[in-house]
Amino acid sequence: MKGNYNIFYTPEEQYPGMPHGEMCGDFMPFFWKGTFYLFYLYKYCVYVVETKDFVSFEAPSLVLQNGSPEDQDWHIGTGSVFEHDGLFYFHYTGFCEGNAGDDERNEQVIMRAVSRDLKTWEKDKSFFFRPDTRFYGNLHWRDPHVFWNEELQKFCMLITAEERDGILLHSGCTAVYVSEDVRSWEHYKTLYAPRTYITHECHDCFQIGDKWYLTFSNYSRWWETRYRIADQFDGPWRVPAVDDMFDGREFYAAKSVTDGKKRYMVGWESIRENCSDRGRHVWGGNLLVHELVQREDGRLGVKLPDTIEQSFEKMLPIEMIPRRGAFLKDEDRLIGEVPDGFGWCELGKLKDTCMFHTIISWEEGTDTAGLMIHTAPDMKKWCQLRLEIGRGRILMDRYNRVDGDQLYQDERPITFKNNSAEVRLVVSGNIMLAYVDDVALVSRCYEIGTGDIGIFVEYGKVCCTQIQLMEQ
Repeated sequence: MKGNYNIFYTPEEQYPGMPHGEMCGDFMPFFWKGTFYLFYLYKYCVYVVETKDFVSFEAPSLVLQNGSPEDQDWHIGTGSVFEHDGLFYFHYTGFCEGNAGDDERNEQVIMRAVSRDLKTWEKDKSFFFRPDTRFYGNLHWRDPHVFWNEELQKFCMLITAEERDGILLHSGCTAVYVSEDVRSWEHYKTLYAPRTYITHECHDCFQIGDKWYLTFSNYSRWWETRYRIADQFDGPWRVPAVDDMFDGREFYAAKSVTDGKKRYMVGWESIRENCSDRGRHVWGGNLLVHELVQREDGRLGVKLPDTIEQSFEKMLPIEMIPRRGAFLKDEDRLIGEVPDGFGWCELGKLKDTCMFHTIISWEEGTDTAGLMIHTAPDMKKWCQLRLEIGRGRILMDRYNRVDGDQLYQDERPITFKNNSAEVRLVVSGNIMLAYVDDVALVSRCYEIGTGDIGIFVEYGKVCCTQIQLMEQ
C-alpha cells in the first residue's frame, strides 16, 4: 500500500475514479503505553496504524478480515477498543446487506473480537448482539462505543440506534447498555433522542473537568461531527451556543482519544468524487486530528496538536511583494490599507507540505481580511481563507466558483475578540487546514497546484505580526 504517512495519513494515494473500498475512514483510536493505535475501516475490513505523534506512522496491518457474503460480517463497520483485566476487546459492527428485509436475520449486528497484544485478534463467535426491538427499531444498530463510566461505576456501550416508533428520517437516537463484567449487557436508557437526525453515528462520550461531552456524526445534512454538553452522564444534554461542531462539513466520524494529559478528536477529512472540485463529497478520506480545548464556559474548541506544529522546524523566506492596494513593512509588522475594496500582498512560496502562521489585527470597521493560498501572481488561480469580521464567520473560497454555485463554500461561525485573530494554516497537497484562534476549518482544492501565500484585506486596514512560513 502506497499512501501518505505524514500528518494527513491515508493508506492509498488518491486518484480520480478512486473506488469506494480503497478509501479509509471511521478511525477508532486507542492509546496504550505511549502509542496511539488508530484502527480504521479499509477494504471492508479493519486495519490499524500506529503513531506516537500524529506526524509519522508505522506501516498498517490487517486486524479483522471480513467474511463471505453469507456471513454476518460480510462488511465490517465501526466499533471501539478497550482493555479490561489484561485483555483487549474490540466491539464492532457486522454488516450483511443481504439480510435486509429478512425478519429472521439482521442487516446490522454488534460483534466482538479479543486480543492479548493489540496485534493478533480472534473473533468471539459467542458474542452476537442483535437489535433490541423491545426498545428500538430493527435497522440502525451499529458503532458500539464501550468505555468505563466512573459516574456509574460500570462499563457503558453506546449504540447507534433508532426509536422504535420514531418519525421518518428523524428517529436517530443514542442507546446505552451497561455491564459490570463486559460479558453480559443490559439496557440502561436512551441517552439522547432529539428527533432531529436519521442517525447518530460513531458516538463517543467523555469527561473534561466537571463536564460531560457526547459526540456523534450525522449524514442527513452534511458530513458533520457534532457534540452535546451535560453536567452528568444521564443528562440533560445541551446544544452548545453558537457552534456545536469541531470543524466544517468535511470532518466526519471523529472519536476521541486521550494520553492522560490531552484529548484529541480523530476523524477523517472527506474527498470529492473523482478527486474533482466539482464532485460530491463521498465516504472516506484522510486522517485529521484536532486537539481539544475547553473554553471557560464549557464549550469546546480545537487547536493544531503540538507535535504536528513542532514538526515544522525549517523557516522559509518571507518576501513582501504588494500586488494590489497599499502594503508596507514597518519593522516586524506588515500593514495593509485598502479602504475601497480588495487588495493583497504576496509573502512567499508554499511548499507541498508546510505551515503558515500570523496574528492578524484590524482597524474597527474593516470588512474582511485573511490569507491568499496557492495564489498565482496574476490571480488567475487562488484560494482564500476569509475572516468575515462583521458576519462572524470564517470561510474558504476559491477562484473557480463562477457561473453558478456548483462549489459550496466551507464555513464556520466564530466570535472574534479584540479585533484580532491568530491564524495557522497547514497545507499538504490539496488539503488546506486552517485554525483561526480555536476554530478549525478544513477544505480541499484539487484544481490548483502549489502557489503563493499572502495577506489580503477588503474595505479596511490590517496589521500582521509574527509572520512565519515553515516546512518540516
